[in-house]
Amino acid sequence: MIRKQKTNGLTLIELLMAVAIVAVLSAGLYVVGSRVETQAKIKQTQSTIEILSAALEQYYDANSNCFPFKAGLTYDRNHLKGTDSNGLGSDVTDKAGFPLSAAAYNSLYASSEALYYFLNRIPASRKIIGTINSSLITNKDNKNTEYFFIPTGGTTVYPLLHFVDAWNSPFRYTYSSGDNFPVITSAGPNRIFEPNGVYIDDITSR
Repeated sequence: MIRKQKTNGLTLIELLMAVAIVAVLSAGLYVVGSRVETQAKIKQTQSTIEILSAALEQYYDANSNCFPFKAGLTYDRNHLKGTDSNGLGSDVTDKAGFPLSAAAYNSLYASSEALYYFLNRIPASRKIIGTINSSLITNKDNKNTEYFFIPTGGTTVYPLLHFVDAWNSPFRYTYSSGDNFPVITSAGPNRIFEPNGVYIDDITSR
């Protein structure tokens, strides 16, 4: 009589079930990991906003009780022009010092660039922004284009630095009439600034 040998291997159905279980567990871990990463970036961005707010307080004390920019001033490509009270007195340039065309400059970075410039001018506020992670200060836009500027009357080309959040998007600085303190806003995880008064995932100092 021939006896069938018993095998210890898994059947095809058992293998498929094991693969399915592993896939479900992996998907769950990815979701959890993604949420943890997002929360970490939110905390880092909130921390950066707190540092910038502290630097603004130091700037205010050292600058005759005045915040950077005039109340209600809107910054666009021309935000660098004018006197030191409301602009850098310069124009946006490339690395060689040649002015960029309006089409080549993204004004989304304007207020963050000017904010860095002004805070960096005052020793007390410069010391505070020096504690910000260096990866959150850059002169590149989201297309990796580098921006520079030449101060009026000078010849040296300087990087036009600005602050970015944990998603590499520029902060927005606003100071309007009636505000007791300037507002610093991050576009948040979706990288889109919401309309005034709407905060879907924007992170703000307000």
